[in-house]
Amino acid sequence: MAKNSRPIELLDYLPAAFRPDAVSDTSFLSEFLKAFEDLFEGLESAIEGTPGGDIQLTVQSVSGTTITVKQFDTGTVGFPTGTAVTLANGSSRTTLSGEIQADSQVTELQVSDSEFAAALAPNDILVVHAGGIPDLFNPETSPPPQMQHRPQSDLDYLEYLSSWIGLPIRSEKSVDWNRLFFMTAITLYAIRSTLAGLDGMIRAWLKGDLLESDPASIIITDLTRRHTDTDAIFQLGETATLGVDTVLGEGPPFFFVVDLVAATDVPGLRNPTGLELFQRAACFIINSEKPAYTHYQLRIRTHTMQLAPENDEDSQDNEVYAQIGETAMLWDSTLVYNSDC
Repeated sequence: MAKNSRPIELLDYLPAAFRPDAVSDTSFLSEFLKAFEDLFEGLESAIEGTPGGDIQLTVQSVSGTTITVKQFDTGTVGFPTGTAVTLANGSSRTTLSGEIQADSQVTELQVSDSEFAAALAPNDILVVHAGGIPDLFNPETSPPPQMQHRPQSDLDYLEYLSSWIGLPIRSEKSVDWNRLFFMTAITLYAIRSTLAGLDGMIRAWLKGDLLESDPASIIITDLTRRHTDTDAIFQLGETATLGVDTVLGEGPPFFFVVDLVAATDVPGLRNPTGLELFQRAACFIINSEKPAYTHYQLRIRTHTMQLAPENDEDSQDNEVYAQIGETAMLWDSTLVYNSDC
């Protein structure tokens, strides 16, 4: 790795008594410290990232995952594999799949995401991220690609960072999924442990494989009146579902209800084992986020047996209909779980 323009001089930091012959380039102390100076100069790009910060490149053409850009000089420090590459407007992101060498003229980038590359057009502006130790504290980039000789996985770094705010992650999911969950959780941090915060965290935690995508698939309520200036014990909101968000009177103190609808396109959620996993996942995030003095009732709704419609022999979606022993079950009530009071 090339040296930077601000070489480290460890001898300058020693008391004068320890460097009486500092003017000599061949002194024992100078030679002894030189090895450490070279080491820290080599690590400086990992500490500070690319000198000068992010660089911007202009797209000329795309072929697969190879992006041809207007020629640029990499400077004294290159960019390692894994460096973040984004569109200038921040709408999409990928990473380098091949290193960009220092002190070279570059006209091509190799990226890891073919969909990112395919969506580019000539004259689009790409931003190659500088990286560095500060990226350790950003869930979107931790760990920085400059830290190439690390024993831990990317997920381990993300899990450590999330522990600072007591945030769980799903180890069975990909790093990108957990990054997105982390970023969502940060936006909800100011309203954490409120009903709105719980709603957002449950949606993010169960997103993608367990929860129905319909916004109405979650109802969280503490069964209290919506307005403090009314004494009526019967109240209808803008929408009302009998037995779900419409009740007579108010609920007990420090109590709330979470009503969830399981995803329709996941066959595993149509049998007791799958629903138990759904319940555990939901209870885990609720217990992690709710105030300690509260208790709740979790209600899980799923779907009954569904038969394919008539004249649907050529449909490519028959797997969403009944398959005896796999997706077909009789279901006429809500699965209810009550937390400890």
